[in-house]
Amino acid sequence: MKSYFLAPIASRSAAITALSSALPIEAKTWLLKDDTGDVIAYFSLVESDSTTGARTIQVDVSGRRYNRDADVILVLQKLKQEVGGEITNDG
Repeated sequence: MKSYFLAPIASRSAAITALSSALPIEAKTWLLKDDTGDVIAYFSLVESDSTTGARTIQVDVSGRRYNRDADVILVLQKLKQEVGGEITNDG
């Protein structure tokens, strides 16, 4: 598994609205699926700094979908336009 991050996100409500607009939600996790319905990546909103209240959108890419980075980045770029932050990865 590999991960991407969009941070810092100041507004929790704006992040939830943007995520819910871009992706379907299941149990507080937003899912990016391919055309067959298989999950490519799992998007979560996590508290990243309790002092400032900043949040991070964390994206965990399925191990079987490592080659679908472009799809993940496309969604992150759309979210970035709506809620700000910078896109990074765990690499």
